[in-house]
Amino acid sequence: MKKMTEQLWVLQESDQYIIGMAPCLQEEAGDVSYVNIANIGEIEADDTLLNLEASKAAIEVPCPLSGKIVKINEAAIDNPALLNSEQANDNWIAVLTDVDDSEFEAL
Repeated sequence: MKKMTEQLWVLQESDQYIIGMAPCLQEEAGDVSYVNIANIGEIEADDTLLNLEASKAAIEVPCPLSGKIVKINEAAIDNPALLNSEQANDNWIAVLTDVDDSEFEAL
């Protein structure tokens, strides 16, 4: 199941929640030139998931869910332009586990 927030999409696959950049954030930011993704480990909803610098803005993006970050998009750190892609396998930011289903349903 996939849900959208104002800036992000969240895809639930079994016990994993993949978070990526929604088209509205891509448009708001412009061409992404720098990203800093939260470290692997525990994160709370509204903690900073992503800091990005782009042609139109510098944006701090909060995490929509509480859980444990188990994987981040290392390729996007090395090549921030990947976050401008329309392809989910390129513009994902992080993978979370240990997420409360009710938090996801409330998105």
